[in-house]
Amino acid sequence: MKFRPIEINDYEKASAIMYSGGIENCEHCFPTMLEWSFRHDIQIAIEEETVFMRSKGKKHMWYLFPRGAMDRKKATDMILSDAAQQGMPVSIYGIDEENALFLQENYGHILNVTEERDGADYIYRTSDLATLPGKNYQKKRNHVSRFVRENPDYKFTVITPDNIHRAKKFQTDWNGKYNTEDSWDLHSEQNGIFRLLDNFTTLKLKGAMIETNGEIVAMTIAAPINERMVDIMVEKAYHEINGAYAIINRDFALNCLSQFEFINREDDMGLENLRKAKLSYFPYEIRKKYLAQSR
Repeated sequence: MKFRPIEINDYEKASAIMYSGGIENCEHCFPTMLEWSFRHDIQIAIEEETVFMRSKGKKHMWYLFPRGAMDRKKATDMILSDAAQQGMPVSIYGIDEENALFLQENYGHILNVTEERDGADYIYRTSDLATLPGKNYQKKRNHVSRFVRENPDYKFTVITPDNIHRAKKFQTDWNGKYNTEDSWDLHSEQNGIFRLLDNFTTLKLKGAMIETNGEIVAMTIAAPINERMVDIMVEKAYHEINGAYAIINRDFALNCLSQFEFINREDDMGLENLRKAKLSYFPYEIRKKYLAQSR
């Protein structure tokens, strides 16, 4: 396979294949992988109308489970052959339940297939996040009410080419405020966010900002996974502003995402506080994902 660095010019072809690929994991959304490419040096190959992606880790070659027209056994064999050529063990990620069973049945003798709880995606009904109904969401409604009470002049603004510079400034200010340890993860995340904003129209992204007193205090960016589900790739707010996260979450779902039945808010990476936050929004489903690694 002819792997090369993933780039914006891959969007039209790769995204069309992934969009119709049937897997709704966040990794199977092209803009998401483009965003992560700074952190993980992601490479892409498109063979026989099938998308392959890989990145080199410290101990393994990492491959996204391939999607497209190619027979999945042939595609898996190509991954195993490529990893052997690199002289490294293989890790295949972004695997849904159906394909985990396929890998276990056909490659269980060479691959250890396990559920990856820390990588499970949190799926929500768009209507729940937009309206915060019932007793479950009372605390969230309280956070929203407090924000509105303390910021009666707040504005919800959709991101457009005309205000992308404001979104970039907010991201720069946010990173300067919270990246106190000069974290490479946060620097690479910022580079990925800038890449999304620089190609906002081409990637057909959706985004919004919350403004108070003339200052942007929260921002979010999303991309469609398919016709019924959208992936929230970016959601940032100033931590010290009460309810800033709650208001951007609600208003974005309410004003921009009604065409989608479900919202994928990605995984919690095994971080206790992030898991608690995602559970507090009462997901419709915690979508299982699996990892297959060389034995």
